[in-house]
Amino acid sequence: MIVNSFHSNHQVLYNKKKVESSLIPSRFNVDRKEKETFLDIIHKYTKEDTARIGQLKFIMVALKFMDEFGVNKDIQTYKAIFNIFPKGIYVPENKYQNALYHYPHHQDTAMAILRKMEDNFVIPDYEMYHIVLNTFGGKSLVAKKVYSLLYWFPKFANLNPWPVPKPTPTDPKDLAYLALEKISSIDCQTNITVYRTNNVPDAIDDTWIVSSMSQSQQELLAVQPTDKSLYVEGPISVWVDQYYIDYFVLKGDPIKRKIIYGEYDDVSNLKIPFWEKHNFKIPVTIHEQEDGVYYAICATGTSSKDSLLSWIRCLQKTNPILKDVPITFKMRSFTVKSSHIDEGERVSNVKQII
Repeated sequence: MIVNSFHSNHQVLYNKKKVESSLIPSRFNVDRKEKETFLDIIHKYTKEDTARIGQLKFIMVALKFMDEFGVNKDIQTYKAIFNIFPKGIYVPENKYQNALYHYPHHQDTAMAILRKMEDNFVIPDYEMYHIVLNTFGGKSLVAKKVYSLLYWFPKFANLNPWPVPKPTPTDPKDLAYLALEKISSIDCQTNITVYRTNNVPDAIDDTWIVSSMSQSQQELLAVQPTDKSLYVEGPISVWVDQYYIDYFVLKGDPIKRKIIYGEYDDVSNLKIPFWEKHNFKIPVTIHEQEDGVYYAICATGTSSKDSLLSWIRCLQKTNPILKDVPITFKMRSFTVKSSHIDEGERVSNVKQII
């Protein structure tokens, strides 16, 4: 009688746990996917499941939905998830429990929370540190992970020379501005300008254009031979946080320069036999590379050929030589097999095309 009652209660508990596990993902299938809704789901779960029967399953599902709700970089959300664990139960009481990895599945789930924070560059604060200590103790692997994050993350938090605003902007024009600012930072004289195609005559696309060009690039373009073609190549992808932006470059053929050495006392013109032996080319400016001279960079809202034509028309206002120089557009398109086809279209000049 007692055995049958035990099996009956165990079966009821197992069925309840199975039903609860199957309903956990449906909790996050809501219309408003934002921080307040995510926190409401967590608070509702903590009130309903007081015994914390399916807490590990719920936490792992919540971690998967954090990106979808846009809370993967919010420290308060991580604290709410970690507070699902009851306090004091999983703290080792002696050295044997600590050595035998006390409550291994719970510690593995807690480590998954901290790894999610690490992947999203979220720095734990003083409150998060105490939440971990009150849950698993100061000698657990979870505590050691928090110690590591608290030590290393503040050291590398502000080392990025091109920081992205937090929260990351979602407007493509703002992302394009950040991307071009990062790419063109090698030249401190670079000017980034934002154009609108509706100000360009005969433009088809109504979009924005973010253009980058420096004074040294304008000087190089001013002496460009009018009988040699320039090239508009792209798109090329660059990442800004978790988003990527396509940009295009205006480039020309490499400039062949003859290096002339003057006085031997002049260190700037010092002759280096090693360079002469291997035929190393010394660029006059940073924009002169082995594959060509880079004159300008841009990103458009549509990445279409018409928007690029409008970009050239905008550059003609400050670079009149572009009215006489022929331009070849080399647009790269990707197929389903991730291969690309270069389509070159030679244009006598931009003025005739538009």
